Amino acid sequence: MGHAGILTVCPVCGGSDLYYEVGGYTGKLYHCKECQYIGPLVVEADEQMARAIREEHEGGTATDG
Repeated sequence: MGHAGILTVCPVCGGSDLYYEVGGYTGKLYHCKECQYIGPLVVEADEQMARAIREEHEGGTATDG
């Protein structure tokens, strides 16, 4: 990571409770403890973007501000 204020979040629900499911020669698979997403992609986001992903996942409306 390395950048201040940047989180690694789930692309589905915006949760930050991720861990490696598997890794190695075939690449990494992440597992989200919040929505059970398993996949190779994660999002590096600031808190505002993570909140927008969470709100969209929950069926709300993401707003600026």
